[in-house]
Amino acid sequence: MSVLLTKPSSSLSSGEMHALGASRELVDQLQRVLAGEVRFDAYSRMLYSTDASLYQIQPVGVVIPRTVEDVQATVDIAARHGVPLLPRGGGSSLGGQCVGAAIVIDFSKYLNKVIDIDPAARKATVEPGINFAALNGALARHNLMIGPDPASANRATIGGSIGNNATGS
Repeated sequence: MSVLLTKPSSSLSSGEMHALGASRELVDQLQRVLAGEVRFDAYSRMLYSTDASLYQIQPVGVVIPRTVEDVQATVDIAARHGVPLLPRGGGSSLGGQCVGAAIVIDFSKYLNKVIDIDPAARKATVEPGINFAALNGALARHNLMIGPDPASANRATIGGSIGNNATGS
């Protein structure tokens, strides 16, 4: 078995950080403020450099927020540092929409819950990282379902679909 060893983001040199378009101050601020994960190491950046498309673009880093406040803080900190942001759902895009030279915000790990279902109004309030299959599982208890039924339903997220005006394939 081989293991890929990478430097943790805390041990990256300032030259390596600059090459990424990030500063030590940016990473330190994110790590200090966020409850979620802050990943600027080479391995995480490689993992997030692709989606279901053929495109590969290494991101500046990855933030995996646990809370809405994490998202708000990431937006504020990135704006102060002039670093672009790229929201990501399940990474099922065939067009490369969720890869780019930016801080990728991955909503699929923690912000993936149903907040409320109102069967009478036929309305669901959800977090952006919930996928179609999980949402349809929750809706089935009310004899409801969301219209799109992509083959990638176990990966394609509601937030990604709205953000890309798409429903998967």
